[in-house]
Amino acid sequence: MREDFLKLDFRTKIFMSLILSYTLILGNIQQNHPVVAAFYSLLPYVFLFWCKEWKTAIKGLIFVIIAYIAQKEYLFVDSGYMGAIGLFITVVFLRLLPGLMMARYALYSSSMSEITLSLKKIRFPDELVIPIIVMARFFYTVKEDYHQVKDAMYLHGLTIRKLFFYPVKFFEYRIVPLLMILTKTADDVSISAMTKGLKIGEKRSNLIESKFEILDYFCFLLMCILIGFYLRGKYA
Repeated sequence: MREDFLKLDFRTKIFMSLILSYTLILGNIQQNHPVVAAFYSLLPYVFLFWCKEWKTAIKGLIFVIIAYIAQKEYLFVDSGYMGAIGLFITVVFLRLLPGLMMARYALYSSSMSEITLSLKKIRFPDELVIPIIVMARFFYTVKEDYHQVKDAMYLHGLTIRKLFFYPVKFFEYRIVPLLMILTKTADDVSISAMTKGLKIGEKRSNLIESKFEILDYFCFLLMCILIGFYLRGKYA
């Protein structure tokens, strides 16, 4: 079996993120079709499990199941202040997080080349594609640079525990070195974008292909079914 057969296109991932966010946040599916809502709330964590984000996927599955049971059994009804907090947390796990987790899966499982090609295929303007790609590379580099600064300070015994009550020293030993590194990182990322052919109004060759496979069509079908449940609950 080809590996591409089991790989979702980035356009499919973005479509699923948007549909899950829009339909689940509004809440009428949870009221009219709670089992359907629970299934689609679990779906992003299944994909995270698929791309080997074990820790996040297992935690998400457990929390969604607990939130679904709590909502179904009305555990937070008439429970006062703490009940309101529990109900809010339940709503977050069942309505807000699925779309965010699907977006996380989309970014985690896609290379920058795939994202660039997919955005261009949906006719996304170059004026937006290039800043998105540059910012994505920049923030990823910021994360790596901060870990390097953190490790270097750890070797010198400058841990967060020791610097917690000394915010000035924390700023000096953690933030200042990071800012010094980022001034060079910003220039390097911009030069990297230019060398990779990211220019406004010019075509760019790609070593990868972006096309829909059977799994993409199946996921589109799942999202169409979700839209059907949403419309049925809203207008029926």
